[in-house]
Amino acid sequence: MDRRIWKALQLFAMLFTRIPMVEARSMLPSAVLLIAYPALCMMWPEQSALAFSSAFVLCQAARLSLRWREVISREARRVDAGAARKRLVGVVLIPVAVLFASQYPALCLHVPSLIGAGFVFLFVVDALDGSYSTVRAYWPSETFTRYARELTLAMLVLHLTYILLNETMIRTVTLEGWLVYYAFLPVLHHVLLTALFRTVLLMSPERERR
Repeated sequence: MDRRIWKALQLFAMLFTRIPMVEARSMLPSAVLLIAYPALCMMWPEQSALAFSSAFVLCQAARLSLRWREVISREARRVDAGAARKRLVGVVLIPVAVLFASQYPALCLHVPSLIGAGFVFLFVVDALDGSYSTVRAYWPSETFTRYARELTLAMLVLHLTYILLNETMIRTVTLEGWLVYYAFLPVLHHVLLTALFRTVLLMSPERERR
């Protein structure tokens, strides 16, 4: 077992040298965040908290606009499309309204941790009931669904790591430093996700039995 774990770690590290490029489109929300914050600080020089919260909300709106169809399609595989839209509107608009009204950046800083906690909850439930429905909804291809159990466990570890990383960054860097970290988080996520998927597919017992 120890040799298998060591081999998986070696393979995971090696795969970082062969990660495909991130799509420029997926970095649009990060560009919005990095441009909007200094611009809003110039507009409201004495209200940096409001500028940060507003820039964060604009970033989330840009991210949602890119993923709206994908999210609706994914939710429709679980429930009725109309119900999915209602649930998504409630889930998205309420936090956005709170963040925008609060003018308190600390709420924005902890949003990634709250999102990570939500995914941890989903993956824990999936692992306990054996449905692995979240992985199957996100990656419906037969190539991935055969490894739904392994991918669920990998995603659980990944999102726990994100929570720890985000809380560490909040406590160790400035507000601007956290903003840069969050802007480039999609790149980190792309690298880790690709490496994890390749490791799972190459190291799974399913592959060894072929």
